[in-house]
Amino acid sequence: MDPEEERNQELELLQSMYPDEMTVISATVFTISIHPEPPTSSNGGTLNSSNQSLLVRVEYTEDYPATAPVIELSLEQVEVRAAEEEDGNDKKAVDEPIVLDNSDLGTLNEKATLEAEDNLGMPSVFAIISSLKDQSESILQEKQVEREQEREAKIREEEEREQAKFRGTLVNRENFIVWRKKFKAEMAALENKDGKNEETKKRPTGREIFENGLEGSKKGDEDDEEILQERVKTIGIS
Repeated sequence: MDPEEERNQELELLQSMYPDEMTVISATVFTISIHPEPPTSSNGGTLNSSNQSLLVRVEYTEDYPATAPVIELSLEQVEVRAAEEEDGNDKKAVDEPIVLDNSDLGTLNEKATLEAEDNLGMPSVFAIISSLKDQSESILQEKQVEREQEREAKIREEEEREQAKFRGTLVNRENFIVWRKKFKAEMAALENKDGKNEETKKRPTGREIFENGLEGSKKGDEDDEEILQERVKTIGIS
């Protein structure tokens, strides 16, 4: 079949398949907007749609489909706001929709190139568009999984901080050695303090020394007087 005829047939088919998403610029250039489905949460719920679209610009080469078409990708950005859900009279914030960003375009361009190369010799635009839609939805789902993992990690960290308030330090070899050295040092200091206190208790005070000294001197005088009287008696008898 003549390449031009193949291109025209494919163009008509694409227009019937994407009546609202496709814009024909010329006989060889057109765009198709891809609207990826929003990711699902871990509990199976579907998240809010971002209304973001991936714009695919396709340009047929002169000998297409023997060669790959020229594909250009861009993002149709939309204003993203956090939604709110009404719960009775209260409103609670809902996570912002997950969207593609410019860093994802490199991955999507690679996907489009591989798909075009795999379909050389036959009309490939539909296959390229389908693979881009699948790939973009996979990227969004991966981002959702990462968001949930980060959220769960924060919850676990918060729970661990709360639980740490009600438990002591776990014992291991290193902190046990440190504790034992500190304990022995404290006990040694306590024993030294008790020993000094005992010595202090045994040692007489200045007042005690003074009083004992007076009593000792009186007793000494009395003893000397008794000895003298005994000697006088002895002398008198002899």
